[in-house]
Amino acid sequence: MKTNLRKIISAVVGGLFVLGTTVYAQQGGHGTDSRIGSIARERQEKQATKAEAITKAEADKKYPMKGGAYPPAQRDPTDPSGVVSSPYPPHEKYDCSKVAHGGLVVDVKVNKVFVYP
Repeated sequence: MKTNLRKIISAVVGGLFVLGTTVYAQQGGHGTDSRIGSIARERQEKQATKAEAITKAEADKKYPMKGGAYPPAQRDPTDPSGVVSSPYPPHEKYDCSKVAHGGLVVDVKVNKVFVYP
C-alpha cells in the first residue's frame, strides 16, 4: 500500500513539475505575456527622427552636392508610411510624412542632404 501511494504521489508531483515548467517557459519566464514587451520594443525601434526639409537654394549653399545629385533615401516596406532611411551611415530613420516627394531633407547626424523619394 505504501509503495502504491508513493508511486501515485511521485507521478502527480512529476506531472505538476512538467506542467509548471511548460507554462513558465511559454510566458517567457517572467510570469507575463512576453509578446507585450516585444511589441513595445518594436514600436520604440521604429521611431524615426522628424525630417527637416530644406530648399534647393539652401542645400546648394550649405551642403553642396558631390557627384552631380543628392542620393535618394531608402524605403523599408516594414516601416510606416513616410519613414525612410538615410543613404548615409549610420542610416538613421526619418519621418518625412510632412515633406513633399522629391523634396530635400537634411540628415542631421552627418550634415548631408538626401532626396525623399
